[in-house]
Amino acid sequence: MKKLLKWISFSIGGLCLLLLLVGTAIYLTGGSKFDQKYALPDASPMIPSDTASLAHGAHLVRTLGCRECHGADLSGTQIDAMPFARIAVTNLTAGEGGIGQTYTPADWERALRHGVNKEGRGLLMMPSTMYRNLADNEVAALIAYLQTIPPVDNVHQPTTLGPIGRMAITFSPVTMPQLMAGVDVDPPDVAPAMAPTVAYGAYRAGTICTDCHGIGLRGGPHPDPAGPYSPDLLPVRNWTLEQFATALRGGVTPDGRILDPKYMPWRAFAHFTDAEVAGLYAYIRTLPNDDATGQAGL
Repeated sequence: MKKLLKWISFSIGGLCLLLLLVGTAIYLTGGSKFDQKYALPDASPMIPSDTASLAHGAHLVRTLGCRECHGADLSGTQIDAMPFARIAVTNLTAGEGGIGQTYTPADWERALRHGVNKEGRGLLMMPSTMYRNLADNEVAALIAYLQTIPPVDNVHQPTTLGPIGRMAITFSPVTMPQLMAGVDVDPPDVAPAMAPTVAYGAYRAGTICTDCHGIGLRGGPHPDPAGPYSPDLLPVRNWTLEQFATALRGGVTPDGRILDPKYMPWRAFAHFTDAEVAGLYAYIRTLPNDDATGQAGL
């Protein structure tokens, strides 16, 4: 009996030591991947200063959901999502704690399109998988507007990973550069004219819809791990333009369901022009009725 108890004790001790070693390896590996630096080409867009470009930049900030994360004044916030992470949502202004004090056009471009900050670290929760598709003139208009916003003093503690976050980043891509690794993107120089056309709708869908609904808008996992599976948009072809506009800008589907603004940012989309809504609708109506298996159609 004593030998058996001794063997069991050694076995339990060995198992605990093994778990400790594995846990330590995961902890260190996750931290190393999170701290990885990325070297990207220095792309410095020409920043316009005309009134029309600034107005378009302001429109993009409203409709691309920038304020949904960075706040009404764009000064950011802290998100306590432990044990995953404690995330600093960046202060975009030139106030104390804001990146607007030091970011060059090239820095803004890297953050928007590549999800990399000024120091070269990958960003969490930055939808560069869509923003990489923005045309050069829209990226320039966005930067031009962001350089004019009022400074707000709002200092945040740096983003830190919790144990679950370190585990997640060890076994799967988490930061934007990792998610976009190997993706060859060649955005247009100039966005299509804002009009109720399929061409404009296809372009705009690539900058606002695909992160959740997938490249073909046939549904996919929500980028927020806690979010629901994003629905297949093929059934939208059977809606009227008015019904689509109500769902997109008002968050109410034809059957009266209220869309959760946490996962469907209709409050940002409420600022879409009639031409933008009609263009998106025109594009969705061209989606092929293939064998793709979307889930939970609207």
